[in-house]
Amino acid sequence: MSDHRQQALLDFIRHLASAVTTASIYPLEHKQVGSLCAQALDSILTAIDKDSEISLKRVDDQMILGGKPLGGGMYPIRLASMLKHRGIGHLKISRFVEQQEILNLIAALSRKDKSEIHSTENVRLGKLELRYNPSEGAEAESTGNEGEAVKPDYADLSEEQLDRLMEIYEATKKQKKLHSVGISEIVSSFIASFTRESNPLLALAPLRQMDEYTFTHSINVCVLNLAQASALGIEGALLHDIGIAALLHDVGKIQVPTEILNKKEKLTDDDWKIIKNHPIEGAKFLINAPGVPRLAVVTAYEHHFRFDASGYPTRIGKREQNISSHMTALSDMFDAMLTHRPYSAASELSEVATTMKYMGGTQLHPLLTENFMKIIKKYYPDLDIA
Repeated sequence: MSDHRQQALLDFIRHLASAVTTASIYPLEHKQVGSLCAQALDSILTAIDKDSEISLKRVDDQMILGGKPLGGGMYPIRLASMLKHRGIGHLKISRFVEQQEILNLIAALSRKDKSEIHSTENVRLGKLELRYNPSEGAEAESTGNEGEAVKPDYADLSEEQLDRLMEIYEATKKQKKLHSVGISEIVSSFIASFTRESNPLLALAPLRQMDEYTFTHSINVCVLNLAQASALGIEGALLHDIGIAALLHDVGKIQVPTEILNKKEKLTDDDWKIIKNHPIEGAKFLINAPGVPRLAVVTAYEHHFRFDASGYPTRIGKREQNISSHMTALSDMFDAMLTHRPYSAASELSEVATTMKYMGGTQLHPLLTENFMKIIKKYYPDLDIA
């Protein structure tokens, strides 16, 4: 398959995963679901090109194309988890596929129950469990019992809670005033899910719309911070405050114009000056916000300091960073590197992990970086980290 067609396939997976998440939150008739469905159809037809079909297999938590793992960052992993949740081992899509069939697939994968998913004429689903043995390759087994299911999106957030969080985000962005009611309960929902979720990193939210990046990025940083803190044995009120601090770490970006945040061209010196001011703006914004823990103010201010003091804003004296700020720096970098943005492509999970590993002791806190790598290896044991 050519690079152009493979990129189209990765685009299809991204649009499909994003549509499934959106459909699990909003009605299937929501315009964003329809838009993502149409984009998914265009992408898969480009990927198929003149072939009769495309056949994808799932091997454990990876998507396989032509006997080889499909790269492309977080989205193929997310699609694999969605299919695993349903006991689906392979997915075949014909060149004659229609938009309604893609929409049917989105609807089926977004259902909260585990009811059976039926194939259509041009979207064929196989109930096979594929497991990989390095010496023998992939082999198919009958599904039997899939064991404990992994929820693919947003952990235990209810539709009402997610709507409330989006309302908080939109109101804060438009009115420049924090509406914090509900944030505490939402963080508590994330924490509760960590006691049951076999892989809490699967709660990471896919990017639904480019102008919602700060919203979804903040959710992801919250999940990653809670994973880090839990692995260190942190619990109770401090764990809760770390979650809130992560959710609000980028609130200063409400002062940054959208055209700068989404700019494809190289940022000017003036653009960078505005960007680099967002930690200060965030701390100023939060310090007078009712109900916000002081840890959130500190984290918003410090999360771009870097361990070696090479970041921003400039540190005065020998100020020591808070542990929440160090963890947020790790989570922030991890999610940003895995996410496609207008100015940069998403990186592979193994590439991100390797890059961050070697930043431990310079830009990133060495011991917390080691803890972060242990978390990644725990949930992705086959991941190659050089």
